[in-house]
Amino acid sequence: MIFSENGKEQSLILEYDGVEFHTKDPGIVTKHNFSQQYLEYDLQRQLELESYGYHFLRINKFNLIPENESESQVEVLNRLLKEKFILEG
Repeated sequence: MIFSENGKEQSLILEYDGVEFHTKDPGIVTKHNFSQQYLEYDLQRQLELESYGYHFLRINKFNLIPENESESQVEVLNRLLKEKFILEG
């Protein structure tokens, strides 16, 4: 995914992580601890890709949950993408 603003482009790797395949102990993963449960392999790969200048956004079934009833998953994803580019841009 490429974001362009004022002629400046930023690249983003968007990864959807299934809890069963990307966490240490899928049975204990919740919306509160999922980021601490990622496999070391996935985190090392992310760091390597970021070292090449890519932004990286991991999404999963927990961080796509709307914060309120009027928000859709698409709106949640859009917010996460905006936050990623604004905070790291």
